[in-house]
Amino acid sequence: MSIEGYIPSCLTEEGLRSLVRNALENRPESANETFHARFGHLERGLSQDDVIHGLERNWKFDRKPVFNKDEWQWKYYLATESIDGDDLLIIIAVDTLNRSFEVLTRWRK
Repeated sequence: MSIEGYIPSCLTEEGLRSLVRNALENRPESANETFHARFGHLERGLSQDDVIHGLERNWKFDRKPVFNKDEWQWKYYLATESIDGDDLLIIIAVDTLNRSFEVLTRWRK
């Protein structure tokens, strides 16, 4: 089955930073994470606090965003730091229409 339609442009770093900042301000106690992100790799030693810390920092794109046609959303790869200062990669999926995001996974680089 193929999906056809208009693919929206991906956000710039500044546009995504604004979306993430606003989403966190509306729910400052948590970042929306998939079950996999939270519990799939406990051996990584990363907490939700590490994720929030990393998202609040001045992160940068680790690589170009990828459009997922199955979910009809952009995935962004963010290079940042954990609370301990370790390099951290966070992958988020963004719903630009609803100005929200979900953390798909995260790991130390």
